[in-house]
Amino acid sequence: MYTTLFILIFLGTLLFFVASDQVKAESKPQWLRKMAGKPVYARTLGTLVFLACWAAIAYLQGPGSGTFAMVGYLMASYSLLVLLRPLRYVNTVRLVVVTAAALLLETVIF
Repeated sequence: MYTTLFILIFLGTLLFFVASDQVKAESKPQWLRKMAGKPVYARTLGTLVFLACWAAIAYLQGPGSGTFAMVGYLMASYSLLVLLRPLRYVNTVRLVVVTAAALLLETVIF
């Protein structure tokens, strides 16, 4: 559950990254460049993803600790994006592999 939420938060972060005018076009992921043409749409979709994840985390952990956890997840997500995007480590295949590995570990361990 938390793996899925963090991946969704990371995708919301990517949507805000793509919607930014300060990011060069070649730095944006290929599969999200269509969203770059409509930044309002990307920001709206990213906000909806963040709100849905916040609601799920607040339901699972309670409103106070869920809000605090959401802030922590957002900080971690933006840090990962700033760290890994310039190195071009963020792409569709790697996101799917990391998601599958994390879901497998989450299922086996918990």
